[in-house]
Amino acid sequence: MGFKNNKKRGKAFSEYVVEELEALGYTVKGQLIDFSEFGVPQKRTRFILVGIQNELILSKPELNKETFFENILGNRQAFLDNSKLEANPTLEDAISDLLQSNGTVDSETPNFRAGIYGTASSKYQRYVRRNKKIDSKVDSHRFVKHTKPIVDRFKTALDKGLNGTEYRELFKLKKSSTKILLADKPTPTITTLPDDYIHYCEPRIMTVREYARIQSFPDWYEFKGKYTTGGIRRTQEVPRYSQIGNAIPPLFGEQAGIVINNII
Repeated sequence: MGFKNNKKRGKAFSEYVVEELEALGYTVKGQLIDFSEFGVPQKRTRFILVGIQNELILSKPELNKETFFENILGNRQAFLDNSKLEANPTLEDAISDLLQSNGTVDSETPNFRAGIYGTASSKYQRYVRRNKKIDSKVDSHRFVKHTKPIVDRFKTALDKGLNGTEYRELFKLKKSSTKILLADKPTPTITTLPDDYIHYCEPRIMTVREYARIQSFPDWYEFKGKYTTGGIRRTQEVPRYSQIGNAIPPLFGEQAGIVINNII
């Protein structure tokens, strides 16, 4: 879509998008959505913009700019009940069956170890693991090889129950974004940088598969490519953590798709 040149400052980019869509014959509405309310174990709020063709609204008078958001909110509980899920699942609900303490096996990457399944202990785990056997391989569950000083630092943070600010102050760290995750809450919005988050009970960062769980990717979904990349290569490659961190959670996407399908 090409946008008209507009030198006016201080105007939200979404306003330009709305104007262009309306000029193309759409009735448009945008709204902030917290994905944790739709069964995703992450407090991830995003601005969702939906446009309905004016021709469709003329043929179906019951449609208006509120229709999508009214329906996705109205259908939410029925969808979660039908999928045997709950709103606001916790991080522990999402990944407690993927602990390193379950044991490890050889990874697809030489010199790395990968995790194995523990017993599914929550509705969410049973949902994302559907059609996966307990002895099957866990895709992209490779553990980072931390140095001993890093492991000791993470362990101290967990043993003392530090929050991110206390952790940075204790170890005099300049990095300002590190967060120590909590077991009994959804995670904050995850980014494409796994070093920003410390696991809630093990002295390590999270694996790609744990990232995927937080974003609601089912376990049958396989990720390809490098695990991480840096420098100039970040402009040319999309490693696995970035593929996940930049995604809209599939669990919300499915609910949105159902509503859009019903509208049209």
